[in-house]
Amino acid sequence: MVTKHCRNCGGTLQEFRELAEDEQAYVKAHKPRHTRLGSYYRCAREGCRRYQRLGDHNDGASFPEPEK
Repeated sequence: MVTKHCRNCGGTLQEFRELAEDEQAYVKAHKPRHTRLGSYYRCAREGCRRYQRLGDHNDGASFPEPEK
């Protein structure tokens, strides 16, 4: 895990983990310019859906709400 600033968590430092396989597929579909998916990480704080590139916290977004 790495520690990064999370925009969804108010800019506080949070632990980020590597993307799971299904998360990688989602990011690849939404970030086609960046094929190196190993550079994207997801915020590990419970309830946060933010993913972002390791070197650029502005290059990221949120995963959609889970279907109920």
